[in-house]
Amino acid sequence: MFHGHICGGSLFGARMGHAAKEALRAAGGEGKLHATVFDLSCQVDGVQVSAATTCGNKALIVRDRDERRLVLEAEGNNQRVKATLTPKAKKLALRSKELARKTRKLSETSPERPALELEIQKIFAWLRTAPTVEVVKITPDAGQ
Repeated sequence: MFHGHICGGSLFGARMGHAAKEALRAAGGEGKLHATVFDLSCQVDGVQVSAATTCGNKALIVRDRDERRLVLEAEGNNQRVKATLTPKAKKLALRSKELARKTRKLSETSPERPALELEIQKIFAWLRTAPTVEVVKITPDAGQ
């Protein structure tokens, strides 16, 4: 497992990276892809895996601005798209983060823990299966 664990951030990043890559290729984007991610969080790892833009292949820049935003550019013709979360996805991202924080504070045997973990799993299931348009908004991008 590249990221080390499954979390909302890595799943949201994977959905954003995949959607941006598909949209960029469909719009005629050519050549190697380069990503700029605007949040230093687990989202970065999801983008790296889904868009094949890693630090190792010098195709990833992270600007820590606390924004759930990705700009993906095709090197061959400089076409760019921006990926952001839909309002519903933003809401679920915040809820997932809040639930994870609460869960970490509880002991393994806490009676509250199973309900919190179940809600987290429901959010993750939605993330894995929801249509892209419900999770990610893709727009052309002229500049960062």
